[in-house]
Amino acid sequence: MNDLNLRVAALKLCAHPKRFAELRDALVPLPERWKSAPQQYVRQFAVAGSSAEQVQVVKDIFFVDPQQDHEQVARFLADLLLASPLKHAVRNQLTKLFSDNALAKQDAKRLRGHSKEQLLEALQQSLGEMARSLAEITPTALSHDRTNDVFVSANACLQNFPFGREALGQQVHLFAPLLPSALERYWADISDPSLELSPTRRNELYLYVQNALRFLVSLLSEWSDQLRLCDGHRLLGPACAVAQKVARHMDTPWDVRSIAGLLIGHLARFSGTFQEYIAECSRPQAEQDLPVQTAALLVLRRTDYEEYAPQALAILKTIVSVGERESSVSNLLVFLSKHLFIYSKSLGEFQDLLPTPEQEIVYQQILAELQRFALQNISNATDSVRHMSSALLRQVLQHAQLAGREQLFQAVYRHFHAAPLSASCPALEQLVAVAGVSRCLEHCPSLFGAIFPRFLGCEDSVDALFRAMMVSAHKTQPFAEWHGLWIGQLLAAIQAPEKRRSVIEQQLTQAVQLEPQTLAHLLLRDARLPLSSKLAAILSVRQLSARRQELLRDLKQDVDQALLGLDDHTRLLALRFVVETPRPSEHLTTAEAEAIRLYLRHNANNPSAHLRQLGYGLLQKALRRIHLGLAEHQKRPTPAGEELLRLLTRLTGDLSRNLFPSANYGRRWLSLHLLRDCVELGRKLQLQIGEQQLPAEALPNLEHCLADSYEQNKVLAARLLETLQSRARFQPDEIIGLLLSLRPPDSATGAFQLQVYCRAQEVKHALPLPVKANETIHEPRTYRALQWCMEHLREGLCLAQRDLAEAAKLNPLYGLLFASRHLLQQLNLQQLAKEHAWRQYVEELVTTCLEVSRVVLPVVSSASPEGHLPATRDQETDQPLTNVLSRRLPSEALQQVRTTPQMVLLCAWRSIKEVCLILGELVQRAPLEEEQQWEQADFLLSSGQLEAIGELFLLLLAETKHRGAFEQAYVGFTMLCRRFWHSDSVRLNQLPGQWVSEAMAMVSGEEVRKARLCSTRRSAGMPFMLQALICTELKLGTHATLHRCMHRLLEVCERRTGGSAGITARSHALNILRALFRCSELAELVTEFMARGIQCALEGLLLAEEWAERNCATLLLAALIVRVFGVERARLETGELHVRNRMTGRIFFTRYPQLFDYFHAALQREAEQMDSIQAGSEAEIGGGKRRQAVQLEAMLLMLSRLYPSSLEGAESTLNLSEFVPFLIKICRSHDLMTRERAALVVANFVSQEQALAEIRRLVVELKALQLRLKKEKEAFILDTNLLHGQLLLLLQLHRLVRWTRPSLTRMQLHTLAALAAPILQRDACAFSALVEVMTASMEDAVDPEQLDYQLLEEIGAVYLLDHKEVRRRCREQGISMRFYQMFGLHLHRLRDISQGVVLHIVEDLSEPIWSLDELKVELWLYILLQRSLGEAHSLVSELDIEHFQFAADIRRYYQTLSPELRAEIAQELYRSQAVRSCVLQMRKASTSGCWSLQLAGRLAALQPLLQDPGLDLSGLVQRCSEEHSSHQEAGLVLGLKRLIAERKTLERQHWPPLLNYALHLVEPVQPLYLRHQAAELCDLLARKHLKDQLGLGVASVDVEVVGRFIRLVLLLLLDEAEWVRHKAAQLVCSAGFRSEVQVAKDILPSALTPEFLKAVLAKLEKQANDSDFLLRLFHLIAEPFLAAEAKDSEPNIDEDGDVEVFDKQVINLYCEPLLVLCELSAAFRGQFGKSQELMAAINALGLPADLVPS
Repeated sequence: MNDLNLRVAALKLCAHPKRFAELRDALVPLPERWKSAPQQYVRQFAVAGSSAEQVQVVKDIFFVDPQQDHEQVARFLADLLLASPLKHAVRNQLTKLFSDNALAKQDAKRLRGHSKEQLLEALQQSLGEMARSLAEITPTALSHDRTNDVFVSANACLQNFPFGREALGQQVHLFAPLLPSALERYWADISDPSLELSPTRRNELYLYVQNALRFLVSLLSEWSDQLRLCDGHRLLGPACAVAQKVARHMDTPWDVRSIAGLLIGHLARFSGTFQEYIAECSRPQAEQDLPVQTAALLVLRRTDYEEYAPQALAILKTIVSVGERESSVSNLLVFLSKHLFIYSKSLGEFQDLLPTPEQEIVYQQILAELQRFALQNISNATDSVRHMSSALLRQVLQHAQLAGREQLFQAVYRHFHAAPLSASCPALEQLVAVAGVSRCLEHCPSLFGAIFPRFLGCEDSVDALFRAMMVSAHKTQPFAEWHGLWIGQLLAAIQAPEKRRSVIEQQLTQAVQLEPQTLAHLLLRDARLPLSSKLAAILSVRQLSARRQELLRDLKQDVDQALLGLDDHTRLLALRFVVETPRPSEHLTTAEAEAIRLYLRHNANNPSAHLRQLGYGLLQKALRRIHLGLAEHQKRPTPAGEELLRLLTRLTGDLSRNLFPSANYGRRWLSLHLLRDCVELGRKLQLQIGEQQLPAEALPNLEHCLADSYEQNKVLAARLLETLQSRARFQPDEIIGLLLSLRPPDSATGAFQLQVYCRAQEVKHALPLPVKANETIHEPRTYRALQWCMEHLREGLCLAQRDLAEAAKLNPLYGLLFASRHLLQQLNLQQLAKEHAWRQYVEELVTTCLEVSRVVLPVVSSASPEGHLPATRDQETDQPLTNVLSRRLPSEALQQVRTTPQMVLLCAWRSIKEVCLILGELVQRAPLEEEQQWEQADFLLSSGQLEAIGELFLLLLAETKHRGAFEQAYVGFTMLCRRFWHSDSVRLNQLPGQWVSEAMAMVSGEEVRKARLCSTRRSAGMPFMLQALICTELKLGTHATLHRCMHRLLEVCERRTGGSAGITARSHALNILRALFRCSELAELVTEFMARGIQCALEGLLLAEEWAERNCATLLLAALIVRVFGVERARLETGELHVRNRMTGRIFFTRYPQLFDYFHAALQREAEQMDSIQAGSEAEIGGGKRRQAVQLEAMLLMLSRLYPSSLEGAESTLNLSEFVPFLIKICRSHDLMTRERAALVVANFVSQEQALAEIRRLVVELKALQLRLKKEKEAFILDTNLLHGQLLLLLQLHRLVRWTRPSLTRMQLHTLAALAAPILQRDACAFSALVEVMTASMEDAVDPEQLDYQLLEEIGAVYLLDHKEVRRRCREQGISMRFYQMFGLHLHRLRDISQGVVLHIVEDLSEPIWSLDELKVELWLYILLQRSLGEAHSLVSELDIEHFQFAADIRRYYQTLSPELRAEIAQELYRSQAVRSCVLQMRKASTSGCWSLQLAGRLAALQPLLQDPGLDLSGLVQRCSEEHSSHQEAGLVLGLKRLIAERKTLERQHWPPLLNYALHLVEPVQPLYLRHQAAELCDLLARKHLKDQLGLGVASVDVEVVGRFIRLVLLLLLDEAEWVRHKAAQLVCSAGFRSEVQVAKDILPSALTPEFLKAVLAKLEKQANDSDFLLRLFHLIAEPFLAAEAKDSEPNIDEDGDVEVFDKQVINLYCEPLLVLCELSAAFRGQFGKSQELMAAINALGLPADLVPS
């Protein structure tokens, strides 16, 4: 509605909404007659600097007693009001002042005040002068814009402005003569073709016409009597003539035509010809008269129906019939639905006005016609039509109920039984709202008989109907009946697995809210209801809070199971039920605390960030309850409070234990946040939560978190250590070793350790730095730590100045700089400035940073920073390259390692990063010399240092080539600019503006600095420099720099200066514009420049002289497309763009109207060029190709994202259909991509009716071509580009209309079939397009009867062409034969002979000469996979089908087959010996040398799906042990699954290789599909052969088999993919691997792990005395988890020597090896605790004892 209001207001102003918004924010200029006025109040208004100041001046002028004459003041304010734009703040204020309320608020003590008469007189004079100003100017000199502004401003006096309405009424005679003449001038310009108006200008003129018509209608409605007195008949005659033309002009927007129709009706009543007017409208007329007829209904008054009711009915029938006939024209339906709804509102309470039975019948017929229109369109695809039709139907039914017309209700019931659900349910919903439920149930028994049981929870329309009926029935039905009928239906629906449970639960929750107490108790006792539904019902009823603890006890077992369930929604509901209370101060009970601990134990490691955040929010509520309970306990101690204190202690202990070393990110994040909240809670309540209250492993765990890969976790851990740790245990030598490491993660770890060291109360090891007498008092330990870092920094800098390569290896500087910056961030720099030692340190730090930047600048500013290696002493060493970045080596070992360019670059750019951040933060936070108010004030940075820092930033951003370096320079420069923009120092405040001017001069080529701008790498740091300068100014509330830069940059792009300097300047400007358009901080601020930006980018593509500029323009265009259409989302399965990445043409050209003219002119130019190329010379053709190939493709790319709005043509003439004639001509382009894109855009832009008309034209042209080819044969030169474009266009248009016109589609097929043979002889590309069009038509012909025998024979002749000839010609042009084979498949299907289809697929395709190997293998595999998918115990799943990525044409072909034919084809394929021999032969050929890996993989998967695959289990098992290609894994697994499933027993020798292969598949590096296959293979082994073959529970057990099987299950339970984990959980639950029998089966894998281990080890109790067996078993199971634990402590060097610079998360982000080892050890202790050797081995691992609860 906001958008609609803005549009309407803009129409009244006749301005584009964007321009309208700008006008509302702009200053109101002085009216012309007051510009030289001497009055003081006029001058005050003239000097106001903002619209807010202008509003205040206006209020002061009105309310403060002025010295001037009141009449002059009122006249000034009246002139100002009429000169202000609509909705402007000044106009709104003046409208309030010109009112009785404002007059009443005047100060009573004033001697003279404003009076109503004065204000009205002033308004009348202003209106009169405004009207006379138009009348005095000659029409030729009069501007349309000026005229429109006058009409709009005057018409606004009628809108909520009583004084304005009254004043305008006195001046009607002045405005009435102006409107007809203005309308004539507007329409003359619109109708004059010689003016060649641009589309946007024409659209503005239409809006001017609409405003004038609206004003005239308002005058006729308000003051028709006054108009008669001033000879209105003569004056308004020309207006009626123009309105007649406007209303019947088909190209005029519907909104303008509707206003013209209303004016015709009002003028007919005004002139006394209303009877003739109604009679004329009631007669059948052309469709162009529809606005006039619709307006005739709206101008009817209630008293008119006594005389004109039959005519009204006739008009309505005509309108409804047009709507029925043109049901595919959305803008027409929008127009009709809106006007018919308005008309229906005027039909109420007509009983007294229709005294005769005949008139009552007419009234009923009117309602019936309206109802017919509503029912026809209630399920329309257009939202506005659908909503208006629903409202119209309800309005009609309300009138029918008042009039007692039962027939209209019966029509709805009949519609319900006949129409689809999408149309019948909304209609019935409106009937229920009017008549209630009882009548509906009586007439529609199928609701509860079929509709609700089948579709409730599956169809949105049925859900909405059920909800409306349930709520309505609750008001009338007794509770028992209501409960049995409605709640019973919901309970039945929630049991069905195919229903959407969340939808049913929403319905159930709404039902419970209707009957909270009674219904909730009944539902809780209902065993059929799932726990999630019960919890949702309980939580929705606040009245049940009193029984909350009782419910918690009753549902404890269910809640515990829910907390461990697989369903995320149920888990969160259970946690919410535990922690949420009506009173936050209600104490947390022990049972609730245990439930929370259970949730934390098994849900803290959830990898989903969304669920983690939701769970954290709920747990915070529990902590809030603990906080309030302990606060109350401190005031009044109670046993419950003591219990709360113990609960808090246990919770903090659990959280600290949760931070064990291998905990995954989710567990660490949640535990650290909750632990921080607990510590904060203790601090607020002054509780003792420290080292003594925590477990022994708490602090080591927190120290380990300092090495976390995520900095946020480091920050939390450091803060917690500062609070909880009384004495720091870090050793300085270890810290400095980390800071000097080449690995940046080590530097961060060392910096956080140093932070904890400095902030600790005590330290165990002192820093190796002598204590000086003049050290600082403020933060002494931090000062000494910084001096310690500075000492090593000096050493590294000296080494770097001598040999940078050596320093990059031994002392890379950035770690020490990072630590220095990190410690400075913890300090208050205002306090540091008071001490000389700190000031001296900061001075030395700035000097050192500047020196470091000078040393490393040559690296990051070199042309190729990635390969830059300065001269070094060790270049000639014979030592091999070593992966020193992945581990820390002693300096002696480092000296023997050869320096690589990566080490040097890492040292350089990371040092630049830290230098920039240090200097930026110092400038932002430190006291500056130039800002001090007095001379002796303390400061940290002098003027000279500031100047040097600023110059350094400018130099880095101008010359640096390395992206990481100039990005960090941008961050530091942003801090500096922010400080300078807000500085009180005049010089500092002016510096950013000077830098902007210098940067603009550098970009435009006016050299004022000696910096060398980078012409590659997207201008490197220059865009970042300007982005920092612009964005930091926004905080001041001004956008001056942004507007200055944007205009300058766009001017540089638009100025086509020749030469290399011009090209370079435009390239830089384009790159900077790209950065600014991408900047999220600028967001909507750059919207007004986007249209010019798009034009510059497109012009750059067209006119660029070098590829460098063209590349920059391409990047800018890509950024603009993202800004306009949003970030690219995943495309649909059909390949279409996501709807979020598309936009209606109406919205696009409303935002950027100038682009319509640009696109229109560009496409028209290209279309005309196509005509000239067709008739031009070869030279002209070459020039045309260049123009089309670049800019046109980009333009079509943008247009392809637009689609027509349902309001297309309703309010504007900027319609996408304007482009269609040009795009059709562009379809003949020489460029293939351009032809394809243009055809696609045409199909997007046209309506179905337009598409049908275009198809008819194309078919006629192709038929003429066929006759011409037949007649002229070889003498005819064919334009293949034109033909190919026509065929592509025909293909896209057919996909739009399908078989809506069967006769046209048959004619199309007939024409194409006759054209195929001659086209093949001339161009294979056109032939392939022709066949694809025929294939698309045949795909949509699902019913074979749509094609007669003769047409099928003509189509078959195309397939009977010489296949060798087709193959030869396709091979010559590099075209695949796939299109021809798909054509043959559809042809055999349409012949409706099942045996023929089967023979073709099974026998014909088996022959090499008939088809492509890729196509037939893909088709066979897809059919056989679908066959296997439908079997009872299927070996395949949907994941298999997704894995092979079948082409869309194969999927579509399979969908066209009938179910019976699918089954027959699949069965024949399964049994066919021809297919088997073909597959085996191809498999043999692929092993010797595969020509396609994808084909070989599909062949390997196809073989196991045949009846006799020719596979041997032993052979497959042997292949599992051998090396094989990854693309064959899917086929190998399918073969194993089939053979294992078919065998009753599995030999013992097969188990080890099978388990080893499964373990190979489940490795984290494998794709998700293969890991899922491993889970299915494991499940098959467990279900089929586990009890007989595994040997569990017997004396002779193969430890290798059992150990590998248990390891496999554990790895599956701990897989990163949720699908795999859930599959493994189902295996554990179904195969009896649980310690106890439980009802719930959907349990989290993390909760199943200990149960699985306990159950499977219990079956090995006979081996309890065999220590070797137990040790081997334990090591087999624990091997992968022990390896993961040891990974961090051992050097990690890849086989290929790749360097690992940063910490990389392990591949499996979910698995927590230490926790698994603890659970495994606990299970072995519990089962085999008497084995001393085993216990010794477990104890040697040093696992934490209390990580797993006993």
